[in-house]
Amino acid sequence: MAVFYVTGLSGTGKSAVLTELRARGYQARGVDEDGYGDWISRATGTPADFPRDDSNFDFHGWYQEHEWVLSMRRIGVLSRAAARLGEPVFLCGAASGDGTVWHLFDKVLALVADVPTLKRRIAGRANEFGKAPDELAAIIRWHASFEAAYRGFGAIVIDATQPLGGVVDEILAASASAFPPRSPGRDVPRQVGSEADARPGAGT
Repeated sequence: MAVFYVTGLSGTGKSAVLTELRARGYQARGVDEDGYGDWISRATGTPADFPRDDSNFDFHGWYQEHEWVLSMRRIGVLSRAAARLGEPVFLCGAASGDGTVWHLFDKVLALVADVPTLKRRIAGRANEFGKAPDELAAIIRWHASFEAAYRGFGAIVIDATQPLGGVVDEILAASASAFPPRSPGRDVPRQVGSEADARPGAGT
């Protein structure tokens, strides 16, 4: 059964979509929230443990030295779990390396918004990513090519400036062909494997 990847730049509302899908009773997982990525050292290319218990932790310094990358192994496990249960799953978030896992998704749904909307949402949220000037500048640079690039890759582009309910309605309409008759009480693993603990990512 299908896994749908709901992605977009910071500030497009991926976490809000995740929460709304779960509230509507759909299987939904977060790249950041449920650990479907790894922090990789930019210097060595090796995985690094996120220092969640460090009271002096500087996220912006950490991000300069590490990259949040999608886990092919864990997303593959999620895809197989969805197939066993016959229940489509939405994976919401953003990280580097989506080209290496694109084949595991039935469809990719890309949320887009204008730059003023992104700035306003990033400034008003708890997530730290995007609040440092260099991070915000990078988001704006990515914005210039994001929509055209994802359309070129075959993603379905959704206007994320509309009310949340409308965004989720469009996501569900785009994925409706994959849904069998609903049956309650089934669930795919929220955390896949012992190392898939929720690690704060950079893409929400």
